[in-house]
Amino acid sequence: MTIFRPWTLLLAAISVALVVSVPQSRADLPPGGGDGGLSAIYGAREVFSSNNAQFLPWIDAMDRAQRELVQTRVCAGEGDTDCTPRQWRALIDELAGLSLRAKLERVNAVMNLQPYMPTQRNWGVPVYWETPFEFLAKGGQCQDYAIAKYLALRAAGVPDANLRVLVVHDTDRNFNHAVLVVTVDGESYLLDSLNRDILPASQVTHYRPYFSINQSGWWYYIGGHAMFADNGY
Repeated sequence: MTIFRPWTLLLAAISVALVVSVPQSRADLPPGGGDGGLSAIYGAREVFSSNNAQFLPWIDAMDRAQRELVQTRVCAGEGDTDCTPRQWRALIDELAGLSLRAKLERVNAVMNLQPYMPTQRNWGVPVYWETPFEFLAKGGQCQDYAIAKYLALRAAGVPDANLRVLVVHDTDRNFNHAVLVVTVDGESYLLDSLNRDILPASQVTHYRPYFSINQSGWWYYIGGHAMFADNGY
C-alpha cells in the first residue's frame, strides 16, 4: 500500500501562492512541454506558480541530490559513501544511447524494481523525500520512486519543462499517491511505481490531481482533486 500525505505541503504552498504569487495564464508558463493536456484529462483548471519555497521536502531533496550528483567516484562497495552508486552510473550511461521512449521505459523498469519502504521505517520521521542515491540504497515510498525517475531523466538530457512529479488521489484504491509525468510530443505519460507499463495520462482516469512540481515551479489543479482527508494510511 502506498502511504502518502500531501495535504500539509499543499495547503502551506497554496497559502503562500495566494499571498505572493499571481496565478499565471498558459502563456506565462515555463517554455517546453507544458502539461500535455492534464487539465483537460482531469477536469481541472491549472494554476502555475514559480514559488516553490513552501515545498520544503522537495527543496531539501533537490539540494541534497545536487550535492550527490556531482560525485565522480563510483562506490567501491556497500557502505561506501560520497560516491556514485554503480547502479545509477550504469543506468545513466545506458540511457545515453536510447530514444526518448526507450529512456522512459528503462527508467521506469529499473526504479520500479526497488523495494517499497515506508518513510517512518527508513528515516524515523513521517515526512522525508529521498534523493535517488538514498532511494537506491534503502527503497522508498511513491514520491521517492517519482523523484528518482525525474532526476534520472534530467541526467539523461530530458528538459525540466517536460517532467513533473504529480501528486494525486487514487479513487480506485482510496489513497494518495505520486507519479512522474513526462510530456512527449504534447501528450502526458505516467511513470508509476504501481504499474510496469507507461500509460498515457488520458487512460488513467482514476487519478485526481492535487498538484505537480518540478524545478521551475508548481501547478495546482482546481476542481479536479478529491477533498483532503487522512484515511489512516
